[in-house]
Amino acid sequence: MGNLLSHPIEEKVLETISHEHLTYSIGSMQGYRMTMEDEYNIKVNEDESLSIFGVFDGHGGKEIAEIVSDKLIDVLFKELNELVKDETTTLKEYMTCVKDVFFGVDNELPHQPSLNCGTTAIVNIIIHKKYIISANTGDSRSIMSLDGGNCKTLSFDHKPSNMGERVRIENSGGYVINGRVNEILALSRAFGDFKFKIPFIELKANNNTFLEKNKRFFKNDLIHLPPELFQVSSEPDLLIYDLQQLKQPEFIILACDGIWDCYRNDDLIRLIRDKLVLDWSLQNIIEFILNDCISMASNITGIGFDNMTIIIIAVHDNSNIDDWYDMMKTKILKEKNLE
Repeated sequence: MGNLLSHPIEEKVLETISHEHLTYSIGSMQGYRMTMEDEYNIKVNEDESLSIFGVFDGHGGKEIAEIVSDKLIDVLFKELNELVKDETTTLKEYMTCVKDVFFGVDNELPHQPSLNCGTTAIVNIIIHKKYIISANTGDSRSIMSLDGGNCKTLSFDHKPSNMGERVRIENSGGYVINGRVNEILALSRAFGDFKFKIPFIELKANNNTFLEKNKRFFKNDLIHLPPELFQVSSEPDLLIYDLQQLKQPEFIILACDGIWDCYRNDDLIRLIRDKLVLDWSLQNIIEFILNDCISMASNITGIGFDNMTIIIIAVHDNSNIDDWYDMMKTKILKEKNLE
């Protein structure tokens, strides 16, 4: 788990911003960690045809998380802002753009030996208030609350022990022991972490059944791997949802694993909805969540010691945020009375 402070730093960064069609509240806290390695970034264009939310959980240092949180969101915003202006842009073009930007930003990161660190990225992109594209690299996570507090998963964690991830790691010359890549990294996808991104493999030095069977495709026993096949890849999983088919979400959550270590998806949605009934604001709820996570710190379970960052996005397409609060309270109370 690394070095920890004897007492947590509980000072919080809290912010709430409201637009015509959505309101978001952000909270982050260093906790027991020696440094704060989480980052977040948000960009919304003037007519809200494009909104981008990102949470970045750094490891091994904060440098890569700082660079990626700025550059990834800036480049995505610039590229996608051009695409949303063209009504003929297809969903496939949006998704290709997102994936290309992820690879491009990772490739342009400084490869300095001193920067032996990396970061996850969970990014939600809302397009024309109709589609949401969730792009995930690592084990930060995003979920959505639908009618009745039903949870819609917007991302899936990338762990080395997952079968698909393990196959890629082993095919590229790595191995997984105790849920870690080469016994070191507990993530199978991330920005940075360049010692796990070796573009060339010597076939003779690698006792790999997959490579042996396909060696006729390689020259001089030297194999060049594309970035999506690195032991640790920055390639995002992309999930896309039509918000109109979902009858509009109640709210969306993005958070680092410091939050998800403490809460199951359904439990966090239930907590937020219960607090809304009590007339709590999103910012009050986030402050409570951060404090609750710290209170769970346990040497036995190992949870509650990480940096913590969370964003809650309220979607209020046809109303303002005050009406959204009233609507949510009325709806949740009605559900409880029907139970």
